[in-house]
Amino acid sequence: MLSTEGYQKVIEKFMKSLQDGTLAAGDKIYSENQLARSLNIPRAQVHEVYSALSILGVLYGQQGRGTFLGGGDLGQNTQILYLMTLTAAGDFQNVLMVRRILETGGARMAAANRTEEHLEHLRSFARIIETSSDPQALTDADTALHAEVLKATGNALLHCLFQIVIGYMARISLQHWTDVLEQNPQGRREDYISQHWALVHAVERGDADELRQLLEHHFDTLERNYGLYENG
Repeated sequence: MLSTEGYQKVIEKFMKSLQDGTLAAGDKIYSENQLARSLNIPRAQVHEVYSALSILGVLYGQQGRGTFLGGGDLGQNTQILYLMTLTAAGDFQNVLMVRRILETGGARMAAANRTEEHLEHLRSFARIIETSSDPQALTDADTALHAEVLKATGNALLHCLFQIVIGYMARISLQHWTDVLEQNPQGRREDYISQHWALVHAVERGDADELRQLLEHHFDTLERNYGLYENG
């Protein structure tokens, strides 16, 4: 388990650089290796913070040139990043509770407002979950599928709130998918594939009640299986 102290060091370094003008929109940022050496922390922790910043649109990469600071309200985004990256897998129950509230709460709007574009995205993510053997690809598709359900609500604020949760969710999901691929205990992979396709089909049918029930079942399964993983 990586210490949260390292994440905080990275975030504080970014916030200080923004406040004192060392970094401005469009500037090339420190490389992961440079920052890890400077802060005396594992490079993996810097990488996770950079990944979260990229999800938020704060950072963007240019092939062969490096990573750069984007525009927008950087102060607000770094505050959101602070919330995203200080978590660890031990906060699983809190993450799941927030996901239940957001996703089941958005089920009715998602079923009513989904477009064919949303459905195409959902199907593509479900196909990756069904066929991929790469835990990172599975994690990305898993988080993207759930984010797309909330995007289908048409409520930009709800979708934005879920972007914060994705930072927590991705770390937990990667650990969990790695375990599933290595051991596939009790046919867990097949169950997850089935559950994600069922979510997609419920959105396709515009059945809000079914979607909500399937989400509740999915979260119950995650809670049960994660408990087995932790105790195993």
